[in-house]
Amino acid sequence: MVEFLSGKLLIASPYLNDPNFLRSVVLIVSHDDEGAFGLSLNRPTDQRLSEIVELSMPQGSVRDDDLIFEGGPVDGPLLALHDLVGIGSPVGQDSSGLWLTGDEDHLRLLLSRVDARVRFVSQYSGWGPGQLDHEMQCGGWLVGVANADVVFEDPEQVWESAVKRCGHEILSSLSPGLRFNDPSVN
Repeated sequence: MVEFLSGKLLIASPYLNDPNFLRSVVLIVSHDDEGAFGLSLNRPTDQRLSEIVELSMPQGSVRDDDLIFEGGPVDGPLLALHDLVGIGSPVGQDSSGLWLTGDEDHLRLLLSRVDARVRFVSQYSGWGPGQLDHEMQCGGWLVGVANADVVFEDPEQVWESAVKRCGHEILSSLSPGLRFNDPSVN
């Protein structure tokens, strides 16, 4: 029986060779018999929100300088992953305080809220039926618990922190060349 991973974190195993997911931490938004949809949490781009958003926001919005994150290799709409209850859809069955929206009115509201932790994402990660299950069986991914503190952690530290939470034995098995000396590989 397949365990569905909606609301969980996928942490790229040190043995995952896919360059799209090297040292990635992916929040699985939905996972069922049809496939899986997720958002990488540690791939900031060089693009600022003010460069791409056309939501009639006044200049100087509190979030103008927020970076857009690349949620995966698949093109998609601008989405906001955040911690404001009731705005959008909860992530997973037990939301752990995480919500997702792509609705323009919701995005506009989030742009003006200083009390919200928000990550804006322009692409996503997708898997077809059985694809993620196969990658899991091959040891490509570790599974972790998602919560707002992990999701909004410094993107340069999130993979290392997530792996540490999965167990010290994984870190011990890494060769020195795979350790965390160069955060630019995130």
